[in-house]
Amino acid sequence: MSDYMPPPPELSPGSTVWVYLRDSGGSAQELSVKQQQDEVERFAAQYGLIIRHIFADVARTGTTTVGRGAFNDMIDMVEDAELRPDGLLLWNFARFAREMDDASFFKGLIRRNRIVIHSMTDHVASGEFRRLHEAMIDYTNENKSTQTSIDVKRALYALVRQGYSCGGLPPRGYKAEPVVIGVKRDNSPRKVSRWVPDPDLWEAGKMAWKMRAQGKSYHEIQEATGNHLYRSKGSWVSFFQNKTYLGIGKCGKELFENHHPAMVDRETWDKVQEIQQAHPRCGSSGGKRHPRRQVTVAMLTGLVVCIHCGSAMVSRKYTHSGTWRCYICNKKYLQGYDACEGRQVNARHAEAVVLDTLLNRILTPIYFNQLLVRVQTRLDNDPDFDNRIALLRKSLADTERAIQNLLDMVENFGAQSAVDRLRQREAEKATLSAKLRDMESQLHARHLQLSPEALEEVFHAWREQMADTLGRQDIQAARIMIERFIIKVELGYDQVRIRYRYPLGAGLGRRDEKEMLEAEPIERSLHDMDQKSIQSIYKLAPHLAEKPLPPRKPRPVNPRDVEIYRMHTVEKKTIRQLASLYHLSEIRVWNICTSIRKQEEPPLNC
Repeated sequence: MSDYMPPPPELSPGSTVWVYLRDSGGSAQELSVKQQQDEVERFAAQYGLIIRHIFADVARTGTTTVGRGAFNDMIDMVEDAELRPDGLLLWNFARFAREMDDASFFKGLIRRNRIVIHSMTDHVASGEFRRLHEAMIDYTNENKSTQTSIDVKRALYALVRQGYSCGGLPPRGYKAEPVVIGVKRDNSPRKVSRWVPDPDLWEAGKMAWKMRAQGKSYHEIQEATGNHLYRSKGSWVSFFQNKTYLGIGKCGKELFENHHPAMVDRETWDKVQEIQQAHPRCGSSGGKRHPRRQVTVAMLTGLVVCIHCGSAMVSRKYTHSGTWRCYICNKKYLQGYDACEGRQVNARHAEAVVLDTLLNRILTPIYFNQLLVRVQTRLDNDPDFDNRIALLRKSLADTERAIQNLLDMVENFGAQSAVDRLRQREAEKATLSAKLRDMESQLHARHLQLSPEALEEVFHAWREQMADTLGRQDIQAARIMIERFIIKVELGYDQVRIRYRYPLGAGLGRRDEKEMLEAEPIERSLHDMDQKSIQSIYKLAPHLAEKPLPPRKPRPVNPRDVEIYRMHTVEKKTIRQLASLYHLSEIRVWNICTSIRKQEEPPLNC
């Protein structure tokens, strides 16, 4: 070709050059790199340039440097002065990079090492506007890549809307059925595919969903399906999370209902998701349901945090017999003594105080009525409360609308700034939703009217349930009851702050089981319980009562030690004389006499 741009004066005949080649893949570009190489070699021979090395990335996108091994090798070699050439030849700047920041950065790096970059096909102005023209070419290349991406997505979305697949393997239980939907410009058939039930696996898949909705384990499902769907039990996790089995087609982040035949109905899907979320290692409450927390005797695990630093507190046992339990700040436990000023807290005392607060304060009609009166009085004296709720609802609606607009922008243009802003909006939505739920609960409490008899019956039933679980020493059930009312326990060495709530839907006049009325925290000292209250808690929860250590077996007494004690007490030998006589230290003789004297003293009657 005669319309190639001649090399600049800096690349005179005899100059050494590197060559970088790339294609984006696809059937139309199978010979692209080979053709580029042939043309570059002819170009170099025509102008007397010596090719030292050819770097080629085949079927790699130019919008990123990730996965472009040859490109990254070339950048690494630029730093080596012995290998560095005089110039770098490119077919065009689009082969080098289709992202403006990458193009500017790496071209700047290469030029700082005094390497001339020359594009054979890009007509770049000479003189002081050369770099500006080159930057415009980089912008055009990036914009073309973005437009191509949008066009491809548009075509894929159109296919999925018509019920066809956008590519990829169908999930287990389906198979891809080829369909001809027209002809191309070269009169070749335009083939696409759609997902249809696989007759060999369809019934096994439906059986798996039905069994999981009944609570069957993966092992039972694996045996019932005869290993036809999956050979590994671990594959069932993703199987039961895949919305494709609802008949939903996916293209990017967009979902299309009724895209293909559904293997499972919505009711069965919801039951299965409840079972999946209840698994100890899944769901939003997975931490509290962790197997180690399920079997621990620590009643407050998952609820208790350090009052000083806010870190979770963990339960530990000390002494060789394991009879003394404590809660300790996990940050202090992992990072060392200086990480937190909190100290070890006696677990039995802390659990007894929390149980006493729950049974004798929180779960009493008097305490609830006092809270209700305070809430209703505050609301009656706050004429703007309804307006604040209306404003919160409006702000939440505006935020949801903004999130939807940002989602449309991300799907259409892929803007990174929109993705960051979307995260911020999602956080705002979560905060507004929490505030709105709290204010609506208070609003409902304003109109809550219960008779004293009904209130006493509800709280009496709650106390009976708690007492029953404690009497059976069912720590897991007791922990679930505690979590129903107590949100968090902030624990220190000598004080505790208990944050609690009342479930308004559980017998307190509301239909929504998730509706809660949160109260102000209760602060107590760990040492303000009298002996009578402590014993009443120990009676309800026998496992909290301190168990006496088994009596120690008496140690055999050395006859020499008996003789030393006799000589000291009867013959009135001094400690120094006995130490010299038996070749012992004075401290050792003193300890021997003290030990034998304690053994001979009768125990005190307490």
